[in-house]
Amino acid sequence: MSDLLNVAKISGTHHLKGAVKVVSHMDDIELLIGNKVIVETPAGLKRVLTVTSAGFLMGNKAVLEFEEITNKVDAAALAGSMILVKRELIGIGEDEYLASDIIGMDVVELNGESIGKVTDVFETPAHEIYVVNEGAEEIMIPGIEKFIKEIDFENRKITVELIDGMKPEKE
Repeated sequence: MSDLLNVAKISGTHHLKGAVKVVSHMDDIELLIGNKVIVETPAGLKRVLTVTSAGFLMGNKAVLEFEEITNKVDAAALAGSMILVKRELIGIGEDEYLASDIIGMDVVELNGESIGKVTDVFETPAHEIYVVNEGAEEIMIPGIEKFIKEIDFENRKITVELIDGMKPEKE
């Protein structure tokens, strides 16, 4: 697992003073206030910025302000960027992970057959659901021990055991 976590994506500007709107992957975005974050643009350029203000608007949409960004033009240049933080900053331990750690992992069955890649993870009251895509097909796998046999962060691979009916029938 990387030491850096993707905690939000900048979706656009908010007002004229350089605030940005983000889609947050965090429950408590206010943990970022007073801390330095890495903002990585879609082109891969990285910049260290200091969060001076953070708060939720609605659902997972939030507004952040940075000490170094003071106008709408500079803020607009950050659209589409990822906000990365050190894992320790938000209290994620060695044996814990976020949905963003799982997205992009290869998913294979116990027999080694590839099922696809994790494209999304969403929470239900009972457990997480991993959305796995293989071409146009989509499989939803409950994040419980019955189906998830191993999550190998080093090799970015999840080994699963599916039951009949979980995979689309091959033509």
